[in-house]
Amino acid sequence: MKNFKQPPISLKLSWLILLNILLIGLVACETESNTVTESVKDLKMENHNSGPFEFPGAIVFDISATPDGSVMVGVNEFSGNRSIQLIKNGQLKKMIDLNTETDIQGIESIGTGNAFFTTGGTDLAINGELYRASNGKVRMVADLAKFERERDPDAFEGLQWKNQQCEEEFDDNGGLVFTAGPQNNPYKVSAFDGETVLVADAAGNTLLQATTDGNVDWKAILTPPLNSDGEWMQLFETSDGSEDITCYVQPVPTSVAIGDDGYVYVGELTGGTAGGLPIGLSRVWKMPAEAKNLVCSEIDGSSECNLLIEGLTSVIDLEIGPDGLLYVVEFDANSWLSSVVPSIPWGGGSVKAYNTDSGEMEKEVATGLVYPGAITFDKKGNLWLLENKLFIGESAIVRILDN
Repeated sequence: MKNFKQPPISLKLSWLILLNILLIGLVACETESNTVTESVKDLKMENHNSGPFEFPGAIVFDISATPDGSVMVGVNEFSGNRSIQLIKNGQLKKMIDLNTETDIQGIESIGTGNAFFTTGGTDLAINGELYRASNGKVRMVADLAKFERERDPDAFEGLQWKNQQCEEEFDDNGGLVFTAGPQNNPYKVSAFDGETVLVADAAGNTLLQATTDGNVDWKAILTPPLNSDGEWMQLFETSDGSEDITCYVQPVPTSVAIGDDGYVYVGELTGGTAGGLPIGLSRVWKMPAEAKNLVCSEIDGSSECNLLIEGLTSVIDLEIGPDGLLYVVEFDANSWLSSVVPSIPWGGGSVKAYNTDSGEMEKEVATGLVYPGAITFDKKGNLWLLENKLFIGESAIVRILDN
């Protein structure tokens, strides 16, 4: 399963590209082995409630604990079926089937049997929505793709640091993968309540706030990491035919957590760089929960959006623990590229806990993890972990992680 096609590193590389490459590669592998039609199995594990719970023939991006102690899992089967599954009392059972254009990405429980979830973006922001599942019914509550098409905040609002021409992307054979224009990928989601949520839009480089009546606005725009000269890190130069355009390394927000302290925390994956791997470039930002239209930048940024943690690599999830610490998941020590480029070795992912005031690391919870994708705390304080072991030819698994 490591024979993925290497993406063009000289151009934009974001989590959206990673997901597309992963799905193409995995579907090809599963088709060859004739196992793609196998559904997720019902597991009866009364004596093994901590897992691991396997999801063969499927990809999982997020998990979320419910008030009754269950854990929701967004399951995208390679056959095209999508559903929210529940881990409850040592068993895995289906909560609801979903009929969406693209895969389930972020999930946030807002009660037993109730959740918000996002779906993946596509080229030129054609797809990517916020849904609410409740009592066996599903409805699309906010069109996040439409917002990106109409507003494209990182290009046209705030510091306007991104030029849409920088989104054009070709594969190794010269085929167009991404078109110059708006791009979105609504990834992780966190809810204030049953009506208002925050969404980390990875390809849009924004933190969005959306409500169940369809209102969408940008809460914060993230900006590129800095180079050794204290300037935005450049990726490549291009032209629109009339002027030269500088394209920058993209921050790629993947995760958001809402604290009880009145603040919101946002983590970055960090896109590809012009040379070397994006190691040590990811950051976590802190901002007031009630603020909006902030620019998170180390250069001329909004005073209310503050850099809390720096020097991280490929942050893929954040969660506030029952101890009040901010738990940060790093996908892999050699960056997310190790999961799609065969020549880059696996370095191991981690979960670490940080003080939300100082940004200092309080404890190292786990290292050497296999491409961790998400965490959640259940009502007993257990830390549940999603590991993307399908990158190494196995299945995605969900299990309790000792912390």
